[in-house]
Amino acid sequence: MYVANLRVTHRTAPIEVIDRMVLTEPKRREFCELLLSKSDIGEVIVLQTCNRFELYISGKDEERGKSQARKVMLDWYGAHISEHLVVTAYIETLKHLFKVSSSLDSMIVGETQILGQVRGALEFSSTRQYSGKVLEPLFQKALSVGKRVRTETKISQGKVSIASAAMDLAHQHNPLENKKVLLVGTGNMGSLVAEYLNRFGKNELVVIGRTPEKLEDFCQVYSGRSENFAALQTELKDADILFSATSCPRVLVTKEMVGNAVAGREKPLTLVDIAMPADIDPAVKDIQGVQHFSIDDLHDISSQNLAARQDEASKAEAIIKDELGRFKGKLQNLHVETFLSSLSSYVEDIRQRECERALSMLENSESDTKSVVEVMSKSLTKKIMHNFLMEARSTPSTRVDMEKFVNTFMGNGNVPRDSDEETEE
Repeated sequence: MYVANLRVTHRTAPIEVIDRMVLTEPKRREFCELLLSKSDIGEVIVLQTCNRFELYISGKDEERGKSQARKVMLDWYGAHISEHLVVTAYIETLKHLFKVSSSLDSMIVGETQILGQVRGALEFSSTRQYSGKVLEPLFQKALSVGKRVRTETKISQGKVSIASAAMDLAHQHNPLENKKVLLVGTGNMGSLVAEYLNRFGKNELVVIGRTPEKLEDFCQVYSGRSENFAALQTELKDADILFSATSCPRVLVTKEMVGNAVAGREKPLTLVDIAMPADIDPAVKDIQGVQHFSIDDLHDISSQNLAARQDEASKAEAIIKDELGRFKGKLQNLHVETFLSSLSSYVEDIRQRECERALSMLENSESDTKSVVEVMSKSLTKKIMHNFLMEARSTPSTRVDMEKFVNTFMGNGNVPRDSDEETEE
């Protein structure tokens, strides 16, 4: 039994590559089921965020499993992702997932959304039985590690989200006070944008979405004016800044739409796209008077953020090292239990066949019970010992190794008693 990770993240690929890897229903199910159809992949969890696409797998043979998963990914997304793809196994995979859940691998170190995204990935696979006794304990442990890091360090203090970084970036280029701000999207990211915007004083906030009831509730909380998507073109004409943060699988703000909005006006229009996949056509950056920023542009802020939190990050690394040492043993025990389960199944299969044979002998012959039991017990012993004896005779082994194995097998010479006798004592 193995654990492996195949990933394309902001550390290895531009955001537009990760954007094209986003799986929405039912493609996500189709992708997982295709992986699970492979002989050496028994469990799958997909973790996708605005700056990562990660695949966690477990199964029988590690090398074949990783090879099968890699082929599925290249066939699905194209050979071009191979240059961005990182593959790890066992300890490196555990350590990486713990760092992810602790937000040490995030673009914005300390951001809190990743825990919910890890939990969502686990729930998606768990409810569909795509994951099991290896990946589920691993992800549950990762969630526990992430919570411990946030409790025992100050890694998440202050503004540590993609939304807050995007807000700071926009403010640097187009100060946010007394501006008309359009917000497209009312999810978690949109809520953070609206919350941070309130800290920049009085602004006109226009919120655009698809669901009237949700829009009204959102605007009551954040003091905004609600509009549907049909009004986006009109609202853009006199807007100063637009933040877009939906989960729509296609572009919502086109180059033509933006070009029409800025035609004949003098003030700049700042567009900030923090959606996955992208909401805004990147070609808008070619329009005069338009400033366009995407998640890719947050890398500089990410570096500044990490430098400011280096001490807390070091504390988090120590927690991860501690948790890794403890969980490693548990995972190794899973390997042991898997092999022991296979051994038990093997012996049980022999027992059942011999029992059926003995019962058949009793029913179809005049043999007495004693002789049938004698034959069955000898046959059981011979079949259970056969493979071991053949291997021991054909494979060179030191006297010490052989003595150790035989003593373990024999319980140091103590013949085990029936459980009924042990109970009576």
